[in-house]
Amino acid sequence: MGSQTNNEEDPEAQSIALEKRNLGEFLVTGSLYTLYTIPDEVGAKVFQFPATIQLSCVGSCQRVQTFECTRRYTGHGSSTDRGWGEYVAYRCRNCQRQEQRYFYVWKDNEFWKVGQVPELREYIDPKLKKALGDSAPLYRKAIRSRSFGFGIGAVSYLRRIVEDKTDALMDLLKDEKWEGWAEPDRAEFENAKVTFQYSQKIQYAAEKILPPTVFANGRNSFSALHDVTSNGLHGKTEEECIVIFDQCNLTFTRTFQMLSEHKREREEFAAELLALKR
Repeated sequence: MGSQTNNEEDPEAQSIALEKRNLGEFLVTGSLYTLYTIPDEVGAKVFQFPATIQLSCVGSCQRVQTFECTRRYTGHGSSTDRGWGEYVAYRCRNCQRQEQRYFYVWKDNEFWKVGQVPELREYIDPKLKKALGDSAPLYRKAIRSRSFGFGIGAVSYLRRIVEDKTDALMDLLKDEKWEGWAEPDRAEFENAKVTFQYSQKIQYAAEKILPPTVFANGRNSFSALHDVTSNGLHGKTEEECIVIFDQCNLTFTRTFQMLSEHKREREEFAAELLALKR
């Protein structure tokens, strides 16, 4: 057999390629001024950014697209991307118009993203934006806080949205159940709406109204999101809260999309039922 020469067969080349992808992901999602450390075992051999990155195109595409590296600037004229106060530019492969530049400091195995042009414009999936309604601006602030390294602010905004939507959850519960409830059930609801804390309201409403898809081993996603973000606010560092935000984000997105879908299906069913002629 001949010597292994391609990247698929060369473990070292694979490690370098993987770390370049990781560095590219940090360019896109990493917080400004946060240190990213390249592992020592490949650090000396990683000296350029990846040729492409995955990034939300906020131009005409309005979706995640592949962006290609179009130019690099290094003041020292070297072929390496390492340097102090340099920038790298990527352009959307689809529309060929939207460009993103990242300014950075890269010294040995240590990397900092120190700026980006155009400035951060938070992209929100249209389905999530519709589901959040008037809470969408708070979610934009959560994303922006996370991008600037303000993890405590990011989880604070998430918790605020959960609490705001808890009242909407209670209203939905009333709309769906009130007519069929006996007087004790109605009294329990009114008491819960006025006297319960948010965590208690969430548990009460979730058990009676949320679809099974937001439950796992008896725990509902509304309560889980509220508990985890509250814990972050009350005792975690900025960096730890960024991790919490990233862990919560997918659950947060799916929860509100499912809740919006549940409400839409209920309203459509009610309209169809009323349209039936005697």
